[in-house]
Amino acid sequence: MMNDPVLRMLGLARRAGKLAFGDELVREACMEKKARCVMAASDAGESTAKKAAFYAERANVPFLVLPVDKQTLGAAIGKGGCAVCAVTDIGLASAAVQRLAAQDSGYADVSAQLAEKNARIQSRRGKKKPRASQSQAAQPPRRAGSAPRKANKSPRAKRVF
Repeated sequence: MMNDPVLRMLGLARRAGKLAFGDELVREACMEKKARCVMAASDAGESTAKKAAFYAERANVPFLVLPVDKQTLGAAIGKGGCAVCAVTDIGLASAAVQRLAAQDSGYADVSAQLAEKNARIQSRRGKKKPRASQSQAAQPPRRAGSAPRKANKSPRAKRVF
């Protein structure tokens, strides 16, 4: 069970707070465009899997059916049972699907897609957008050597007994 590297990655994502599990949380993550990959257990209900696939399609993220049952998936993420989950971090999603592709070549396309997306996002990290000159122009220039002004505080009212 926990020797499976995919399940270990999902457990790590859960501990890092980057995993949405359950129908409602997965829907929320997908609608907010935070989900990077949606996964379902192999024995998930037909309507649950259909909903999860719809959410993934709306969020434009891959939908995968994992080769594990609900109990095994739930145990990996610290729950009693879990039919669907969504990874919200691109690095963790890419790593989990890479490990899944190493076990089954059917997932190679999705793995390559997520690895490419991860590389694009990582290349943009640390680069800041140029500031608009308007935000600097709106503030009056500070005089040299002057300290910033302190906010006026009203004196406390004294009680008379």
